[in-house]
Amino acid sequence: MAVTNTFSDNGALPVTVAAGDEASGLARIIAQYLEQILGDSPEKRAEAAALRGRLGLLAREGDVAVTIVFEDGGIAIEEGLQEPDAVVSGEVEFLMHLLAGRANLAWEVCGGTVAFRPDLRRPLFGYQAYRLMRLPGVHLWSGLPRPPARAVVVTAVVVGAVLLAWRARSRSTGGAHG
Repeated sequence: MAVTNTFSDNGALPVTVAAGDEASGLARIIAQYLEQILGDSPEKRAEAAALRGRLGLLAREGDVAVTIVFEDGGIAIEEGLQEPDAVVSGEVEFLMHLLAGRANLAWEVCGGTVAFRPDLRRPLFGYQAYRLMRLPGVHLWSGLPRPPARAVVVTAVVVGAVLLAWRARSRSTGGAHG
């Protein structure tokens, strides 16, 4: 098994691609992505150093899979699903948007764009890995569709009207709710 070290010069954990030159395009993309986000953020490097587990990614096109292994010595990317603690599957484009935080995991699962299968022994690991791999500055709610401005205004007006009616009713009944 050939091992290619793709990253480690700036004190970060090394990212290795276990298959070396024989690695799939998905493995290489993930290695480059990890190299970039870890290289740009000391906070992400510290988070990666503390993370332990295996995240499987299954690209539906071509049935290509990799396992990202977070361990003491660094991060390894192995071909295939190798005893993952969580698996995310979908089209490569959606996997990349998801990992970067441009798409929301819960929303994409509900929409059927991606599937998520956590291991019941480690139900939070998938979220921890997802959080690590999101681009800095991207929040958990990022990637959710934005409601139309009209819907926001209508909701605010309805909530305001309900609150005013409740307040008026409370005053007319002397503060008693009933």
